[in-house]
Amino acid sequence: MPSSEIVRRIHGVALVLFGALIPVGEGAAFAALALVFACLLWRWRELELRALLVGPAGGVHLGLLVWLVSGLAAVLLGGQGWLKPSELGLWSPLLVIPVLILSARLVEARWLERAAAAFVLALAVAAAYGLVQFLLDARPGEELFRFSSTRTGQMAIPGGKGGTVAGGFFFHRLKMAHILVLGIGVLFVRQLWTPLTPRRRLLEGALLALTGAALVLTYTRGALLAAGFAAAACVPFASRRIRWLSVVALLVAGAAVMAVPSVRQRVVSAAGAEASGVRAFIWAQGMRIVADHPLGTGVGNYSPLVSRYYDLVDAHFDVRTYPHNIVLAALAEAGPVGAAGYLWAWAVALAAFVAALRRGGGGAAVAAAGLFGVAAFWAIGVTHDVLFHKPVSLAFSALVGWGLARLPPGPEPAVAAPAGRLEVALLTVAAALPAAWLSLAA
Repeated sequence: MPSSEIVRRIHGVALVLFGALIPVGEGAAFAALALVFACLLWRWRELELRALLVGPAGGVHLGLLVWLVSGLAAVLLGGQGWLKPSELGLWSPLLVIPVLILSARLVEARWLERAAAAFVLALAVAAAYGLVQFLLDARPGEELFRFSSTRTGQMAIPGGKGGTVAGGFFFHRLKMAHILVLGIGVLFVRQLWTPLTPRRRLLEGALLALTGAALVLTYTRGALLAAGFAAAACVPFASRRIRWLSVVALLVAGAAVMAVPSVRQRVVSAAGAEASGVRAFIWAQGMRIVADHPLGTGVGNYSPLVSRYYDLVDAHFDVRTYPHNIVLAALAEAGPVGAAGYLWAWAVALAAFVAALRRGGGGAAVAAAGLFGVAAFWAIGVTHDVLFHKPVSLAFSALVGWGLARLPPGPEPAVAAPAGRLEVALLTVAAALPAAWLSLAA
């Protein structure tokens, strides 16, 4: 076998390993990603760097570059210095987007399909493991996957009533839930847009039920609501017959979730006074930082700086990470210009997936998976630091990069079909969510 063919195969296998290891843990996933990057370096003469600069990918990279440059400039202009440079590592998973786009030009499409399948299958195994954790009220094997110093209290059912959530190999309900949402999105849109044999449809439906059950048993209300919102954002683009079947299926799934008293109580509590009060308190500190540092504090400076603000108002408050809102986090660290770039990047990705869905054709399932992921990202991001956890950031960045790389390059239609009123309503809600939540904190 020629050496070039060997390298291509290693490159493809590395992508599959990366997909399979994301649900296992960030260390293993980063190791596989390093192998992918090494393949890119080895094949540097073949790289099509222009792919990073044109089309939707170019818009996404431009927005992220503006955000990063503004955030680094704010380190110099904000007067605080760089309080914790290691925080910049939180954003390293975003490099997955260009890595996957470049890799897609160098490997056969089947390797990207296998990588996606490996991710879903590994996630299903993690979901089954999570169900075992919940049913046994135990954490079997935790010492194999986590050092004692990295174990958290995120395996207990919220509310202090006892019990263990489905935390998967992360042993962390938030990480598990947010990655489950992305896997559920891939399986959900395949049911709507991919022609499957009855046997394959039944098998993937079973995987969808398994991952959905695990998501419910993470007791992560934001992820549950985001999954429903993202599914609702995709359904209007399906054919009329499938659209109605999907609506019925979503209503049945929602009813099943709400039929579980402990889960229903958890979901309903999202609108309760206690949850709203905590969020408002966290956001208020972020707004004070924005007021004191209108040009931004600098990338990585929010977490160490916000502790000073909490010490002034409530020294015992212990949730001192990012501000539980992606818009507020970008504004606080990178200033208005950086925040605009950050929002632009995800708006471009969202618009690209919607445009591809409306064109239809062979790329509809890929575009729908991308739309599901970005819509869920926005829905979770208004109340959580959704990319604060590296495994989640890896999975989300991989989905965006995979989606952009696999979108068909076909031109826009000469006369676009008018958007349905439901489409417009859903996309309007998606765009308005961050602003609406921020207004509550003001």
